[in-house]
This record gives sequence, structure tokens and C-alpha cells, in this order.
Amino acid sequence: MEPNAFVAEVYRRMSLRHRAERRDLTFADVSNDNRVLQAVFEYAPMLPLQKDAAILDIGFGGGWFIAACLKLGYTNISGADFGIGNKAHIRAWHPDFITLHEIEQDIGSFLASRPEQYAFVHMSHVIEHIPKYSLFWVVDALYRALRQGGTLCLRTPNMEGPTPNSSFYVTLTHEYGFCGSNLRSLLDICGFDDIHFHPVRTWNPTVKQRIGAVVRLPFLLANRVRHRLFGVNSGEQFDTELVVTAKRNSWPPFFDPKYR
Repeated sequence: MEPNAFVAEVYRRMSLRHRAERRDLTFADVSNDNRVLQAVFEYAPMLPLQKDAAILDIGFGGGWFIAACLKLGYTNISGADFGIGNKAHIRAWHPDFITLHEIEQDIGSFLASRPEQYAFVHMSHVIEHIPKYSLFWVVDALYRALRQGGTLCLRTPNMEGPTPNSSFYVTLTHEYGFCGSNLRSLLDICGFDDIHFHPVRTWNPTVKQRIGAVVRLPFLLANRVRHRLFGVNSGEQFDTELVVTAKRNSWPPFFDPKYR
């Protein structure tokens, strides 16, 4: 089976297999969920200033990022994913502000017909599911889908983090792994500027989370030292997760034949 089709089939089967175990959550159910509040805290500085800016969440899953955008007052939010028939309730959170799209084939094909439509595109733990040979196709399509000055935000496991094997093999559908250097390189050679990695900070941490953060510190330091002594790291990112933003500025899209 072709890898893109395999990813879609895995999530289709998961959705069908466990659909009866889940109930459709209302916005009231999720609006004060810790994951949504965490996203509000993390993304507020990254999102556009204009509340009507076009925002797209690719691989929106349970809708936590969409809910965070609603809480922050955004009014033009789109989500795209595989198998959205089982996620249609998310649109009911605010039908006037939310549009949902089915990804029929792959992300690049979905975006190909949407040039310069979005001010902000978000993909959390999606890019590692894309086969290596499709990365140019998808990232070029992301670049072209952004308006000039628009921002791409990616989250992905860090293969130079403390637990790379666990991060990579935790799911059936991971196809490729990233560290700071190869992710920066991919974004740069696809035309993106102002590439910036963001630390992951916890909103309103509990006592247990504060203790966990202290306990993790020596492991993170040991990971940093290990890579400095024995690795070839040039990305300077050693935590478990990578969070990066990059902008589309004036570089013309490689994707567009008229620029070749």
C-alpha cells in the first residue's frame, strides 16, 4: 500500500473501531479543558493580530487548536483531516466561524487548489507522518497556500530529544523523524524565512508538573551534553518536542511552474 494511503487507512480504521466509545463533545465541554487552555497560552503570541485572519489547522484531530482559536476570538478557522465524518460535531462549536475539509488523498493535493488563502497554517504532529519523498511536495504546497507574510507553525517529536525511539515508534504511521537541523533545512530550502524554534512552556503548572519539570532537568542536561560530546547536532534543540514557526515572505514558490 502506498504510504499516504496507509496513513489515511490507519486513521479511518481507528475512527471506525472506537467510534462507539466516544461521545461528541460540545464547545462547553472542551473550552476549559487543560489542553485547550495550554494551547491558548502557547499560541496567543504566534497567531495573527487580526481576528478575522484565515487560519487552517491540518490534522485537527479532537479540535483542541480550533477550540483555542475560538477562545482567542478568531472568526475564520478551517480544519482539514482524514475521516472528518466522525469529527463533524466540531463545526457545531461555532458554525459561522468554523469550516471543515476532508483530505481525500494527501495534504499536498488538498492544498494545491488553495494558493495564498491562509494567514496561519498549523500542523501538530503531522509532518512526521509524511513519507520523506513527499516532503517537498507537501512543504511547497504549505508555502504556496500561505499569503505573503503568513506563518506556518509545526510541532513534531524531536529525534535528538531524550527518548527518540519511543517518540518515533509510538504509532504505526510515523514515516520520518526530525531534529532541529534537518527541520530548519527543509523549511529554508522550501523558501521559508524567519525560522524560529519555541520552547514548550506549561500553562499554570500543578505541583506535580512542577516536580516533574525539576526531575526532568538533569536528563535534559545529560541529553544536551551527550549530543555535544558525541553527536553532530547543529540545530541546538534537545527537548522532547520541536515547535517551530516560519514565514512566507517574498521568495516565489518552487511549486509554481511559472517560477521554474
